[in-house]
Amino acid sequence: MGQSEITDLQSRLKELEGQGTSGISGLVDFLIKGALEAGASDIHLRPGPSVTDVRFRLDGVLQQVAETALVLHPNIIARLKVLSSLLTYRTDIPQEGRIDATKYGGSVDLRVSTFPTIHGERAVVRIFDPRMEELSLKELGFSEEVKNTLEGHLRRPQGVILLTGPAGSGKTTTIYATLRFIIQSSRAPKNIVSVEDPVECVVEGVSQTQINPAAGLTFARALRSLMRQDPEAIVIGEIRDVETAEIAIDAGLTGHLVISTIHAGTACGVFTRLLDMGIEPYLLTSAVSAVLAQRLVRILCPKCKCPAESNEHFEGLKEALSGRAFVARGCPSCLDTGYKGRTPIAELFQMRETLRQAILSKSDTEELAKIAKDEGMKTLLADAIQKIKAGITSPQELRRVLVF
Repeated sequence: MGQSEITDLQSRLKELEGQGTSGISGLVDFLIKGALEAGASDIHLRPGPSVTDVRFRLDGVLQQVAETALVLHPNIIARLKVLSSLLTYRTDIPQEGRIDATKYGGSVDLRVSTFPTIHGERAVVRIFDPRMEELSLKELGFSEEVKNTLEGHLRRPQGVILLTGPAGSGKTTTIYATLRFIIQSSRAPKNIVSVEDPVECVVEGVSQTQINPAAGLTFARALRSLMRQDPEAIVIGEIRDVETAEIAIDAGLTGHLVISTIHAGTACGVFTRLLDMGIEPYLLTSAVSAVLAQRLVRILCPKCKCPAESNEHFEGLKEALSGRAFVARGCPSCLDTGYKGRTPIAELFQMRETLRQAILSKSDTEELAKIAKDEGMKTLLADAIQKIKAGITSPQELRRVLVF
């Protein structure tokens, strides 16, 4: 947040703190409204030895915005629990709940998570904006090459498309966009099903299921049952184990379009992960048609970005950038962060004959990446450099997101 906004927030919090426990309700409401106005995706309340840190996550980065007196912390957490229908008297276990956001004038989904620590319960309020889950593939910000190629794979009647990237890299948003593309591009209605954990956005035209491990409804069990209902397209929230991976691969081989996520560092790293799970190479080469690896980088504020001049801005990238880059400066419009919004960088792996042979011979990730690059795959780094040259993001943001 900008310094003036932080100062205003701190002053207001101090004023509310002066009211003692009688001001707790107003203090919590003020924090939530402030986060919504700032466009934050999370509110973090972390108790320490003497104070509680108040942090907002803005464009994927935590920003310290204020501190509150530790003596008020239990009352603040209790108020959040009341709002989200949690057990106020249980401070020794993690809890999760939801807050009705309509009282704050928004349609967002507020999810509360509490967790016990040695200094008291820490709390995180996650802010989900349904509008972000309504974006089309075109609106997400992928390069034309990646968008067009991905759409081509989504038009196919069968095959496995995998998405990979760390938490917070936009995989869920991309999956919902692919679902909408399949529905809109189909000439006739399709039987589309999804198994998710949790269901974060309702998509009309898709039969969505949320897993419930406590009741025995796991990804694998749900998929085995759904396969008997003649699905044409299947979305799996995440491949976490070999059983789910085997069902996904088998579905892709037997005439179904399967879309799922799996954790790996790069697109080529997905194959190493699946091989380590015990999936046979010949099954991977026959079923997997594409792998999309993505990250989110912050977009430079158009009102205050300025040309990079110092050599340190180009460290490790000078030759690739050819001296063309902009850097963040900060202004009231972007709350002094220098950035406003986020956009994806991506690499899209497509199965080709040379890559099939490499996977069949169980080549390591580095060798697969070299072959894929020789076959024309644009890497995450190359995509990011293109966006830096276009003035969309900065070298500093690239270093924050990628290790190179």
